[in-house]
Amino acid sequence: MLNKFFGIRYELQVMREELRARLFEHSLFDAACDDHQGKDRTLMHHIKEELQDVERALTKIDKGIYGYCEETGEEIPFEKLRILPTARTKYDFFFQELYERKSLPQFDYTPYEAYMSGSDY
Repeated sequence: MLNKFFGIRYELQVMREELRARLFEHSLFDAACDDHQGKDRTLMHHIKEELQDVERALTKIDKGIYGYCEETGEEIPFEKLRILPTARTKYDFFFQELYERKSLPQFDYTPYEAYMSGSDY
């Protein structure tokens, strides 16, 4: 099972290092400048949450329990985990599925001349 998630594990490890670097950069910036404290705290909070999600996913891979919905116990499809490797439940994909199901309006692409002449082109 570990081999199945090798690519996802690597991606999560890269994400972890990037998030740690961002957290470090923002902590240095905070120490140097007290302007915009509210925005910086919010940003740091989001970075910390993302980092926790990544750490949780890596731990679950190590324990062999990665890829299962925490609410239902159902397996989360591999293709979905590739899109959102930090997913904890199958409901994490709800809005993506709604977006994908949304159909675009159908347009009549009949050439203007054919439309005006009444021909089937």
